[in-house]
Amino acid sequence: MKIQFVLATLLLAGCATQPPPLSNTEGDWSDYGKQRAEQGFLKQSEAKLAKMDQGGVFSQELYLAYVNGYEQGRLEYCSQSAYMLGVRGKPYMGICDRIDPFFQQDYMSGRHSTAGSAF
Repeated sequence: MKIQFVLATLLLAGCATQPPPLSNTEGDWSDYGKQRAEQGFLKQSEAKLAKMDQGGVFSQELYLAYVNGYEQGRLEYCSQSAYMLGVRGKPYMGICDRIDPFFQQDYMSGRHSTAGSAF
């Protein structure tokens, strides 16, 4: 069952991929990273972002801006209640595991809770 959940989560993540910015502005790339983390997505590698770059603007500096924004967004995302995230049936892809080793456990408790019927 756990494997099915992970596969379904990955499928949803693949469908919801937004393209990276077309600009060469560090602020845009930082915002992009922050937004992705706030939505619970995993951090993209430099190679993946370079491959997705349609505007030909991607650079190491823009990747660092993306990473900095991502880390800000991840802190925000991981400060929410993992239990309530699970109760609401939202997907969780493991981005908080290094920050809070109990996040996934609390999330799974919420997923299996009967409190979800109240939402």
